[in-house]
Amino acid sequence: HLCNATFHKHLQDLFVPLVVRYIDLMESSIAQSIHRGFEQETWQSVKSLTNNLASVPLPKVPSLPLSLPQMPSFSAPAWMGPLCESTLHGLNLPDIFNGSATAEDLFWKLDALQSFVLDLHWPEPEFAKHLEQRLKLMASDMMEACVKRTKSAFDAKMQKACKSTDFRVPLAVCTMFNVLMDAKKQCSKLCVLDTGQEIDKQWQQYHSKIDVLIDEAFKDMLSSLVTKFAAVLDGVLSKLSRYDEGTFFSSILSFTVKAAAKYVEVPKPGMDLADTYITFIRQNQDILRDRVNDELYTEKVFEQWYSSSVKLVCVWLTDRMDLQLHVYQLKTLIKIVKKTYRDFRLQGVLDVSLNNKSYETVYNRLTVEEATAAVKSGDGLQGISMRDSDQEDD
Repeated sequence: HLCNATFHKHLQDLFVPLVVRYIDLMESSIAQSIHRGFEQETWQSVKSLTNNLASVPLPKVPSLPLSLPQMPSFSAPAWMGPLCESTLHGLNLPDIFNGSATAEDLFWKLDALQSFVLDLHWPEPEFAKHLEQRLKLMASDMMEACVKRTKSAFDAKMQKACKSTDFRVPLAVCTMFNVLMDAKKQCSKLCVLDTGQEIDKQWQQYHSKIDVLIDEAFKDMLSSLVTKFAAVLDGVLSKLSRYDEGTFFSSILSFTVKAAAKYVEVPKPGMDLADTYITFIRQNQDILRDRVNDELYTEKVFEQWYSSSVKLVCVWLTDRMDLQLHVYQLKTLIKIVKKTYRDFRLQGVLDVSLNNKSYETVYNRLTVEEATAAVKSGDGLQGISMRDSDQEDD
C-alpha cells in the first residue's frame, strides 16, 4: 500500500523541489570553488601538501579557566555510512594524491553528490533519469573547466621557463599532467551514463567532446614540453656552430690550443658542454619518472623527446654536409649522441624507436668523421669514440 501509492507519490511531489534546489545550490557552490581554487592554486601535489602538514607549527591555545561540557555521544544516521563509504571507495586512493588540491576537491565533490543522489533510489523512472543526466552534464561541464584552467596554467608556466641546460621540469608541471590523468580516469565514471539507459546521439557527442578535449590537452602539453627540450639542445648546437670550419672563431681557437699545448696540458675541450647537457637529460628524466604517475605517458614523452633530439642533430649535421667537423664538435656530439641513446634505452624506449633513420644517419656521419679525425690527428679525440666500450665513464 506504500510503494507508488498515494502517500508515496505525495512524498515524491514534496521532495522533488527540495532535491532540485539542492542540486542547483551544489552546482553553484562547486563552480565557485573551481573558480576560486584555480585562481589561488599553487599546483603543489596533494601528496606533498599532506607530507608537509607535520612541519606546520600549530597555534598555541591558552588554557581556559572554564570547565567546558563534554560533547554528547551520538550515533551517525544509517544513510551516512553508505554515503561516506561510497565516496571514499569510489575514488582510487592512490589517485587522491596525484594532482592539485582544487582538482582533487572537485572530483571528490562530484563523486559525493552523485553517490548521494544515487542512494536516494528515486522510485519514479523519468525523474530518476533526469537527475542522473543532470549530474552527468554537470560533471562534464566541471571537467571541461578544470582541463581548460589546467592547460592555461601549463602554457603560462612553460612560457616563463628558460631554454638553457639549467631548465628542469617544474614540479607544478608534473602536477598539471597528473590532474589531466585523473580527469581522464574520473571522466569515465562521473560523466558517462549508465549503460542500461538509452543514450541519444546528442549525448554521445557531448561526452565525446570532453574526451577529445582531454586528449587534445595532453597532446598539446606533451608537444610543448618536447619543444622546450628541443630548444635546449638547439642552444647547445648553436654553441657548437661557432667551431664550424672556416670561421674566425675556429681558426683563433685552434691556434691558441696548439700554442698552449707546448707549455701546459690542455684540458679536454668541449666536454663541459656535453657533460652539462647529459646532466640536463638525466635529471629531467628522473623528475618525470618520479613525479608523473602514468608510466605509459612518461614513456611516450621519452620516445618523442628522443626522436626530436636525434632529428635535430641530424638536421644540424646535414646542414654541414660539405664541412668537416671540428674536433671539438665531433667529441661533443659523439658523447651527447652515445649517452642520449643509452639513457633513453634505460628509460624504456624501444629499439625500434631508438634506431630510427635519423639515428642511423647521425651514427654513420659521426663514425666517418671519427675515422677522418683519427687519420689526421692521431689521438686527437682522446679516447672518445662511437664504438661501445665498457671502460667509458658516465
